[in-house]
Amino acid sequence: MKHFSLIIPNLFPPQEFAAEVCAGLHLPALQKMLARGSVSDSTIGSLEDWLCAAFGAQSVAPVRAAADGLGTDKGYWLCADPVNLELQRAQMLLLPDVMLSHDETAAICAALNEHFAGTGLYFAAPHPRRWYVQLEEDPRMTTSLLSQVAWRDAKFHQPQGADALRWQRLVTEIQMLLHAHPLNQARAARGELMIGSLWLWGGGRSVPLRKVFDVVGGDSGLARIFARQTGAVQAESLPAMLDGGYGSGLWVIDSPGDALQRGDLYRWREAVQRIELEYAQPLLKALQTGGVQRLTLEVLREGGSRRFELTRAAVWKLWRPARPLTRYAV
Repeated sequence: MKHFSLIIPNLFPPQEFAAEVCAGLHLPALQKMLARGSVSDSTIGSLEDWLCAAFGAQSVAPVRAAADGLGTDKGYWLCADPVNLELQRAQMLLLPDVMLSHDETAAICAALNEHFAGTGLYFAAPHPRRWYVQLEEDPRMTTSLLSQVAWRDAKFHQPQGADALRWQRLVTEIQMLLHAHPLNQARAARGELMIGSLWLWGGGRSVPLRKVFDVVGGDSGLARIFARQTGAVQAESLPAMLDGGYGSGLWVIDSPGDALQRGDLYRWREAVQRIELEYAQPLLKALQTGGVQRLTLEVLREGGSRRFELTRAAVWKLWRPARPLTRYAV
């Protein structure tokens, strides 16, 4: 393979507990890759922004909506994913991935469209966890990614911009409608999470995507959605990707970022150890033997990311000592 791109959001632990969470981790291959690659900084801080930049998309919503079977050639699209809002002391904690049935999804979406008929808003829910709203005009606002707000205080991530107040009022109206819906009340009576709100994010218009990877794999459903829209092959395993005779490949490992977002340090350790055994070691070997000619490892994080470029020659720079992962803590 000429070029292998490996994307790992939040591989580097926060400085305040790096020593504790990294204690006992044995990562020789990963540490060599980090030490021997040429390093540069990137301003892209999220997987969503990285995918949009790589594939030439304006935003996530129209790409994801098209993959879910919606016609996105007209209008402005926003992801409007169902979430639960849980009041904890002074915080309004946002809980994602509310589990809904298809019948609940269809009924509540129909109620939203009936309520907002004639306002230029059209709601669509082709998947119980992936909802959308289509607008006739582009809103003058910016929103926060759901992945960056999940398990955090939603009060600090409200829409911003010239139309922010209007959209904050609309979201409040949506929340009131959701709270009063009989299906939502029935969920509460059964002890299930209510749909407290719809989180609006990833807005934009549809543009043609460019095919930049022959094959894509990993644990990121969003990366696979982007790949599917460009006709890239979906690899089920790293060996299948490396042995497939492809020219360029993308592998995304989102598990460390998801674990840190939830505050689960044990899961983060498990994810990093699995990266060493299942990915870093075989990729380092592939570089050494020429199976991969160039590897780009990008570690994404809010506030700026790091890119490590490795070639076969770089792997043999033995004078660059491997450093523990704590040295990369942010």
